Amino acid sequence: MQLATKILIYSVFVLVATVIGSFLLFDSIVRFGIRDQTALRKRNEMRGLYLKIPIPLRFNVYFFNVTNPDEVTTGGKPKLQEVGPYSYDEWITKVDVVDNDVEDTLTYSPMSTFIFNEEKTGEGLSPDDVVTVLHPVIVGAVTTAAETNPALLNILAKAIKSIFREPKTMYLTDSVRNILFDGMKINCSVTDFPGKAVCSQLKTQLPGVKEVEKGLYSFSLIGNRNATEGKRTTIKRGIKDSKDLGKLVDYDGMKQLNMYDSEECNKFQGTDGWIFPPFLTREEGLWAFSGELCRSVHVKYVEPRPYKGVPTELYEGDFGDQTNDSNEKCYCPTPKTCLKKGLYDLTKCMKVPITVSLPHFLKVDESLVDGVEGLKPNVSKHSIAILFERTLGVPTVAWKRIQFNFMIKPNAKVESMQNVPEVLHPLLWLEEGVILEGALLKKIQSVFFLQKINSFLRWVALLGALGGIGLSIYLYYQNKDKGTITPIHIMNKFIGNFNDDVKNFKSTTTSATSRGSDKGEHDNPAFINDHQTSIDKTKF
Repeated sequence: MQLATKILIYSVFVLVATVIGSFLLFDSIVRFGIRDQTALRKRNEMRGLYLKIPIPLRFNVYFFNVTNPDEVTTGGKPKLQEVGPYSYDEWITKVDVVDNDVEDTLTYSPMSTFIFNEEKTGEGLSPDDVVTVLHPVIVGAVTTAAETNPALLNILAKAIKSIFREPKTMYLTDSVRNILFDGMKINCSVTDFPGKAVCSQLKTQLPGVKEVEKGLYSFSLIGNRNATEGKRTTIKRGIKDSKDLGKLVDYDGMKQLNMYDSEECNKFQGTDGWIFPPFLTREEGLWAFSGELCRSVHVKYVEPRPYKGVPTELYEGDFGDQTNDSNEKCYCPTPKTCLKKGLYDLTKCMKVPITVSLPHFLKVDESLVDGVEGLKPNVSKHSIAILFERTLGVPTVAWKRIQFNFMIKPNAKVESMQNVPEVLHPLLWLEEGVILEGALLKKIQSVFFLQKINSFLRWVALLGALGGIGLSIYLYYQNKDKGTITPIHIMNKFIGNFNDDVKNFKSTTTSATSRGSDKGEHDNPAFINDHQTSIDKTKF
């Protein structure tokens, strides 16, 4: 019975310790540690990683090279050839950092530096490659004038002939390097009134235009972002409340936008896109504000998708459906004009008539795909996708993808666009992403490795404790039913019988002595034999 009692005591102790320590205390300690370490405290490693990302983002550019520009000019369908990727390492830092302990905020200016990566660029491709794409300046200027002030089209048509030397098409043929960074040349040394008037507007109205020398401007798509401070951004540090970590509270001096008709679309939702709070739920999804799009973007949970030992989940996003989704109506270009599913107008944001979509018109009305040749939508290649781990609030793989398009229409005033088809014409698409590898990934993996060890040990201890309790109960009832089944009980019986024999022997000896002490009976062999027979017959 004592053995069963000891087993029971030890088993109950292990059971209670396992439940309290492993199931309750361990999880609470881990959650506290995660909240503490993910906050942007000055002592935390997370703050250093946030302010200066230790690995470069992958920045890839894919051009839609037009193989039949002359045919399009006379009304033919554009034939597109995807050329890319032209890959760049994008190093992200945040400068001029200011903390506000009272508001628990951090303010910074982002800065990106792009460095060409030959290894990750497509085989045989170089920044010096020449491609033929829509001319963003010509098409952008004509589209803007046609939509906002058609009376200016006559002057604009003359200016285009003067500045661009009577172009035959609406296309530009130039090097990848010039289009992206160094700049396409714009001759503003013209002396005619239309040309001078348009040039004066280009420098002030078109982002990315700079004066190279007197009378010569250049325009690039990304050059103005390279090694240049971005707009001041203020976020929550998550020290006072971990749920607020990364929450955007001010952008470029604004508490919210003022370009949309709806307060819901004007307000900042989610983080700045570089950090997320821990312990998010699947139902919440991920919200982040994009300064390039002038709106918050939502990506939704799709399915579990583990990544190298980390229990990540796949989240995907798109540009919504202004026509059918009431929550997207505020993004319509005008109250009466909404774009088709999967499109978003950047005119209000960039002051340039650009329509964005997912690459290759993925998740867009199929009629748009049929308007050009050469597009092949693919979910795995062209979606906005994030592999996200909700406990720590970290992405292990993230790809932000976007395609820039111009809506081209015939324009009788502009010679190079008089007979073009009415179609949404792709220019290029970009992808910006990160894939965690090396030391950063190992740190995340170690957290979940420890959790697996704890989970294994807790169940081993729990099963062992329950097994011990079961064994003690079994021994208790076995002892109760059989009474003497252990060696201890057998030994006790043996010792008891032996003591009885000794007592009987002493009693017999005393009696014999008193009767025959004078006759010497103790020396009689018969007496000895009778007594020995008595002992032999004793049964234990």
